[in-house]
Amino acid sequence: MPKPDPCKKLACAIQKCLSENDFQESRCTKQIDNLLECCKKYHTFSLVCSGMKPKAVTEENQNIKD
Repeated sequence: MPKPDPCKKLACAIQKCLSENDFQESRCTKQIDNLLECCKKYHTFSLVCSGMKPKAVTEENQNIKD
């Protein structure tokens, strides 16, 4: 059985936020930032992140915001 995608919940949170906010990205920056951080950490495992170019994970950017 494959492991669950570690960033899928965050991608779904973006879609939910966008649909609740008339697709205004400026209202969903926290969710977008969370997905970007997740992709930096799990880009090799996450299908959600497959189209993103990973940036280096640093101590500063490895924490996902609550």
